[in-house]
Amino acid sequence: MSDKMLRDERIEKIKVLLQKSETVRVAHLSELLNVTSETIRKDLEYLEDLGEVRRVHGGAILKQSNTKETNFSVRETINKEQKAELASLTTAFVKEGDCIALDVSTTNTEVIKQLVTSFQQLSIVTNCLSIATIAAQNPNFSIFLTGGILKNSELCLVGQKAVDFVEGFHIDTFFMSASGVSLDQGFLDYGLDELSVKQAMLRNATSVFAVMDYTKFNKTAIFKVGGLAIVDGIITNPALNENIAHDFQEAGVTIYVE
Repeated sequence: MSDKMLRDERIEKIKVLLQKSETVRVAHLSELLNVTSETIRKDLEYLEDLGEVRRVHGGAILKQSNTKETNFSVRETINKEQKAELASLTTAFVKEGDCIALDVSTTNTEVIKQLVTSFQQLSIVTNCLSIATIAAQNPNFSIFLTGGILKNSELCLVGQKAVDFVEGFHIDTFFMSASGVSLDQGFLDYGLDELSVKQAMLRNATSVFAVMDYTKFNKTAIFKVGGLAIVDGIITNPALNENIAHDFQEAGVTIYVE
């Protein structure tokens, strides 16, 4: 059997592992495939040259494309159970009477459902019509909906008036959404119009937790929100791959799962 055939077999096995877990580590592959670490690094370099992976310290991650995000009503049906699962964890970071900021996202619509049934009195700051409507189901909640321009596809308010409105609040906790997060790029998003409102919530919050289901890890998007250090932790669901969780924890990010 030729060296090339051996390499091709290794490459296929590595690609299968990447499709399953989205990340691989050199040490693990070296032991699994019974070759040296240097051989694995060359394999990963080959895959990177093909545009299929991005090498990171100690391994590689599956490369994702910057595809345009679908609108709110479509995204609301995707991974709905996982979003509800992780939303249930957010109540541990809230206490009665807090001021909570929620930016527009389908995950945060699940978060507000949890808050409505778990607390008697909260102040909710949001730029999302759906979140405000759900929050109104609790008559004791104070709901502060930003002004601004309505972005029809996202059912949210954007623009300078929305930013100025948020700047007037002291927020106890901001549950931040993101389209993706990566070790080298930090938190990323697709919505340019929504970005300035999100960053205003970041500036005015004492605590910030990213709420994102496991599919958002090692995914890219076109706009940078900020580095990994902008949050106090990421709240996600148990389906997050252990290797991915380990890599983020090694980078200093606290991961909260059920």
